[in-house]
Amino acid sequence: MTLKKTAAGLLILTMAVTGAACTSKDSTTSPTPAATATVAPQATAAVTQDATNMKGYIAARIAREKVDYLFAEAKSADGAFVVNPIAATDKETAKKFLASYVDAAMLDTLVNHYVTDTKAGATYLTNTKSYFTDNILTTKKEEITFDKANTPELVKFTTKDGVTYTAKKVNDKYLLSEVK
Repeated sequence: MTLKKTAAGLLILTMAVTGAACTSKDSTTSPTPAATATVAPQATAAVTQDATNMKGYIAARIAREKVDYLFAEAKSADGAFVVNPIAATDKETAKKFLASYVDAAMLDTLVNHYVTDTKAGATYLTNTKSYFTDNILTTKKEEITFDKANTPELVKFTTKDGVTYTAKKVNDKYLLSEVK
């Protein structure tokens, strides 16, 4: 018990000494509470916009990873790409799998691009030509230009190759909604 009281006393003493050492002798140079209050919301807004932009960017990258996993990873016995049987078996199950990463407006077009009507055994062959004109997975954050009009509901950004991605917030989660 005495050890706890001693430790608590030392902690309080250390905080008091640190606080005294950090205060300025010239009180006119310290910011007024009103000045501090006006600076804080601007800093918070900048952090929030950066965080929002990154959420949209990360959502687009994850969506691309899932598309590649589903359509460009599994192969049939003769080496042709097929819908990954671990995740889906046909167009409908592929849509269900991707629905957590891709907006419904883009989902049909994307799945119809990849899944063919030809089967290899029990799985469908996939189109080997990518739906995407560039690979966002090879980009770095520094190579991305975020749209200045981004909102917490919609994030647009352009890659160094000029491809624009849009991520839309749906049920508190960002989904890839457009690629141009």
